[in-house]
Parts: sequence; C-alpha cells; structure tokens
Amino acid sequence: MNPRSAAVLALCIGVATLVSAPSALALDKVRVTAIQGTQLFPVRIMQSAGIAAKHGLELDVKGVAGPQALYTILQTNDFEVAFGGWVSIALMRAKGFKFTNVFSMISFTNEIMVKNDSPYKSIADLKGKRVGLFGGPTAATSWLFRILAVKKFGFDPVKDIKIKYGAPPLLVGMLDRGDLDAILILDPFITRLMETGNYRSVGTVGKLWNETTGQNPMLVAVTVYEPWAKTNPDVVRRFVAAFKEAMIYLKEHPDSWAPQAKKMGIKTDKGVRMLYERTAPAFITTFDQKLIDDQLAYAAEIIKAFGPQGDVPSEIPQGTFDLSYVK
Repeated sequence: MNPRSAAVLALCIGVATLVSAPSALALDKVRVTAIQGTQLFPVRIMQSAGIAAKHGLELDVKGVAGPQALYTILQTNDFEVAFGGWVSIALMRAKGFKFTNVFSMISFTNEIMVKNDSPYKSIADLKGKRVGLFGGPTAATSWLFRILAVKKFGFDPVKDIKIKYGAPPLLVGMLDRGDLDAILILDPFITRLMETGNYRSVGTVGKLWNETTGQNPMLVAVTVYEPWAKTNPDVVRRFVAAFKEAMIYLKEHPDSWAPQAKKMGIKTDKGVRMLYERTAPAFITTFDQKLIDDQLAYAAEIIKAFGPQGDVPSEIPQGTFDLSYVK
C-alpha cells in the first residue's frame, strides 16, 4: 500500500470511529417514579455521583406527593421502576396488576408527630382522636399502624380513631392549625418538624413493632413493571446494582446528604445530620430469601388480624418478590 492510500485508510477509520462512538456510549433510559423525600435520595445520588451512567443508565425521574399519587400512576402502567410499599404492591398484584419487587430499600422510620404542648404521650392516647395518615387505607405504613395499634394497644384505628388521609404537606398544615391531634408521616417532613423544636414524636411505628414482635419489616422495595422487566432483564439488573451502590454510598458519605436535604426544606446542619442518622441505618442493602421470608412472616400477622377481606389478600401472591435480578 502506497503512503497516500495508507493515509486515506487511516482517515476513514478515524471518521468511522467518531461516528460509532456515540452509539457505544448510549445509555438505557429508565422511567422512575417515587414519592418526594428520602426515597429519591438514592436515585439522585445515582445521577449526581455518576453511578447511573457507570452502569449504562439514564434516569427519567418523576416525583409525586404521596402514596396515593404513586399508586395512581402505577395503575396506569406509566412507569418502569417505582418505590412502593411492598404490602401494597402485593395487594395490587393479587388484583391482577403486573408488578413485582426486585430489591429492598428501607425499613420503617415513620413517626407519629404531635405539637410540643400536646397532652398525648403514646399511641395509646390516640384512641378516639383525630389522626392524619400520609398514605391511603391500603398503604404500607397504614397497615403497620393498624396492626401495631391492635396488637400492642388494643384498638383498631379504622374503627376507633377519626382518620384523615392526605399528603404530608396537607397533614402538617392541619396539625399546625389544630385540625388534627397527631399525624403519621415520613421524612423529610419529620426532620423538618423536629428541627423547629415545636414538635415531638409519640411513637416510631417500626421500632415499636420490632419491640413487640422481633420483626423488622421492610417498608419500601424497588418495584418494577413486570412485562418491561422481563423484556429488559439486563437493564433491571444494572439498575438494581446501581441502586444498591447508591444506598451504600449514602450510608458511607454523610456529607452527601446536605445538598438533597436542603433542597427539601431542611434548613440546618443539625437537621441534615438528624436526617442522616434517622435514615441511613434503615437502608436495606441485602435482598435474599431470608429477607423475603421475614416479610412474609410480617404479612401473615396482617392477614391473621384483618384478612381475608377486600383490602387484604388471603395470601401473598406468587411473584411478589423476584430474586432473579440480583447479581
């Protein structure tokens, strides 16, 4: 080959390389839906720390105000990955929705909050009172609050409390005005109330349940739209791996909480530290048969107390959990 031909060939190879490079770097887009708050922290870290891109993913994230908005979106199948209360997902699966849980996320850190001058000291004091719940009747936290009240305090909130369901900002406003006596909510709203010094907790539902039964139920899992997952198993595996990496990153880097926490209305360094200390230990970075068996034991308590009825499946449907996407 003469020198001129060699030069032309080299130029052609270089052009071909430039043309093909973008496709080699193309990322798989994943539509993610989550409730505004700490559920979004791992997702945001996946984006900001380059974890999603490292795993070949681009995240299209939609935040919603509360569980009712989340489950409305899920019922339209307009998502690929979401973060749902696994008991609620099991109930929806029992009704024919094609959802499954492919990884763990977080245990219960939800608190029942009252004003500092409230006379109420315990869940036992709330019988007959006005209590706001941030989820609907079948939300995972609502179920835990109900079974806890029955098993530990001897009353059923559905029958013996004046319940108001609503998004956390609405409930916080009602508590502040005196329209509610207590509210059961999630972070970052809990931390925002606590850092003002004007509110206190009368019970951490997950901790109380653990003290009562020895069980540590999972609140939220990584939920996928099953037909999409079965068509894109490698994408799901990469998402699961990236999500786990993001949760570990958050556990190991307290300083990474400040940007997201302050965007969500936590104003002080003390508040950021409080949020980290409340939440990081609750992230669950294992997903195996033992964890699933523990959740099924917890669900059996709910079914024994309340089911079978319209809001409780007689058993947890097959396929509610799928271990096949864990590398």
